[in-house]
Amino acid sequence: MAPKFVLVALVSVLVLFVGAIPTKVSAVTAVTAPTPTYSAISIVGEIFCKSCKLPGYVDYLHASPVNGVLVRVSCFDKNRNYISKHTSSIAGGFFYLTWPDVAYFNPKLCGVYVDWSPMSYCSEATYGPSPIGGAELYLVTEKNVTGGTEATYSPGVIYLGAPKGAVCPNS
Repeated sequence: MAPKFVLVALVSVLVLFVGAIPTKVSAVTAVTAPTPTYSAISIVGEIFCKSCKLPGYVDYLHASPVNGVLVRVSCFDKNRNYISKHTSSIAGGFFYLTWPDVAYFNPKLCGVYVDWSPMSYCSEATYGPSPIGGAELYLVTEKNVTGGTEATYSPGVIYLGAPKGAVCPNS
């Protein structure tokens, strides 16, 4: 009697499992995370001279801030047009600008460049590897503001060095 009961129980379990097997196989589509949309984008950074000990020299960076450097941020828009915006570094080597085309901003398609330095002995920028050249932008902060979210991007510190043959005035 026991073997018949076990056989009936096994058949019942098998029917339950077979009934649970789907008869159609559907394709699974990949889900991509939505890209954040911002109401404002700021780009900030710092320019330092690695070659010379100038006023404002920072020991832990082994560099001095440079004022008056012409900085350019260039990005490709959604139609692959090249858009550029310029600003100058101020006291402490800081620069700041807001990006006008918020809707199509993609930091992976942007680079930060030094176009001109007021010091001939400290004018060669060194950039890390970037897909489009220049210094890469990284997200620093996102904050809620009236009307949306503001994102701040930065290339960090951009270092300038001496071109070949240039000598610091205090060497």
